[in-house]
Amino acid sequence: MVLRFEVNQAEAFRQGVNVEKSTNHLEIDPSRLPEEERNLIADRLTGIDVCWLQVDNYHNVMKAKSNYDDDVRHRIVAKLPTYEALLEAIRANQVEIEAELGKKPKVV
Repeated sequence: MVLRFEVNQAEAFRQGVNVEKSTNHLEIDPSRLPEEERNLIADRLTGIDVCWLQVDNYHNVMKAKSNYDDDVRHRIVAKLPTYEALLEAIRANQVEIEAELGKKPKVV
C-alpha cells in the first residue's frame, strides 16, 4: 500500500537531507507492521493520505480539515521522508490528541 504524507523540507535541509518534493509516497506492506502501528496509521488514513487528527469542540476525534476547503484534509508532516519519521509524527499527534482528551499520554 502507498502512504502519502508531507515532509518538512526546511527540517530535512537542516539535517543534510535533500528532499525535492514536499509530498512523499512510501510503499508499505501492512502485514509486516505491528498491530499498534497499523492502528495508528489506519485511524489517520483518507485514501492514501495520512492526515492529522484533531479534537473538535465536542471532544470528538476527527481528521483535520483545511480552513479553505472542507473536502481537503491536512496531511501529516514528518521531518524526513522515511517511515520512521512518519511514525514519529503520528505518535506526536497521538500524544496531542490524548492530552486534549484529558488522558495520560502514552510514552513514545
